[in-house]
Amino acid sequence: MARVPADVFTSRELTAPGFGARGHSMKRIIQVGVGSMGRVWTDRVADSRKWETVAYVDTNRRALAEAAARHKVPKSRCYTDLSRALREVEADALLDVTPPKIRKGVCCAAFEHGLHVLSEKPLADSVANAKAIVTRAARYKRTYMVAQNYRFQAPTQTAKRFLESGKLGDVGYAGVRFHKGPHFGGFREEMAYPLVLDMSIHHVDMMRCILGADVYAVQAVSVNAPWNWNKGDATILAQVEMDNGIAVNYFGSWVASGWETPWNADWRIEGSKGALLWENDEFFFSNKASKRRAVPQVKWPVVHQAYVLKAFGDALEKGEEPETSGRRNLNSFAATYAIVRAVREKRRVLVSELLE
Repeated sequence: MARVPADVFTSRELTAPGFGARGHSMKRIIQVGVGSMGRVWTDRVADSRKWETVAYVDTNRRALAEAAARHKVPKSRCYTDLSRALREVEADALLDVTPPKIRKGVCCAAFEHGLHVLSEKPLADSVANAKAIVTRAARYKRTYMVAQNYRFQAPTQTAKRFLESGKLGDVGYAGVRFHKGPHFGGFREEMAYPLVLDMSIHHVDMMRCILGADVYAVQAVSVNAPWNWNKGDATILAQVEMDNGIAVNYFGSWVASGWETPWNADWRIEGSKGALLWENDEFFFSNKASKRRAVPQVKWPVVHQAYVLKAFGDALEKGEEPETSGRRNLNSFAATYAIVRAVREKRRVLVSELLE
């Protein structure tokens, strides 16, 4: 039996087998964390044609009961003890929707029980723990995928394909502006740099997806706005250097007091033939001959968590490494911590410094 850290889950609740099996073609998944963001995932798994829930795990009994009632999961398959769920339930994979601080314990326990893992982002609560999870997955020859769902949607794919078409020519630089003012409560508002470490990972990963490159180096300044309701700074100004020479100017705030951008942010990507303007999730091409011309978005009917679940299942069936595997996601993850280091040490930081 794999040892799970004591701060993961503990309970004396008894369970019994006998739930699941909507069909032999369905893959069986244990979801850990069913409240808050976990509710989105319970709905997506219930809608999936590839996955069936065989157990829920959560320390919050109320959230557990609500999820079970919503999706008709019997009480015998609702756990507050992760170790017991892993011992008693046969499954193919585990879906981790827990706070980053316990991700290493949850994921590594799953690997040790022979399960593949799909986890929410960010990959972990530190670069050391992120590397440890990726190393453990490799040791047990298990697939580990991170749910970087923002790249799996029509706007991101539209920008990516527009650049790949060559219509912008040689891309030189980009600007990304993000303004939101959410009041989440919980662990996010206690984080030292909540925007960078919880949200900016999406924008950094989108940069990598759209620009076709990894992050090489960063410089940054953080801002603690006078009205900031978070414990840590929630506004960042960063210069991001990609390893293909493209530079990105990134401004992000999670304490916006006025007009807000979409969650995807607003982008301007400049090339030798013109600029791609991504504003309010609409696209325009602009050059000297055409100030603004609408760009149609690609068709992408399955998006976000639904696409992630499909991609995870496809990867397991084909024996292929997912596009956002833990290994491949390390650059996005480490880049956010490089931004934090750049703020604290007031210098340009290479992402490789954190991955050595």
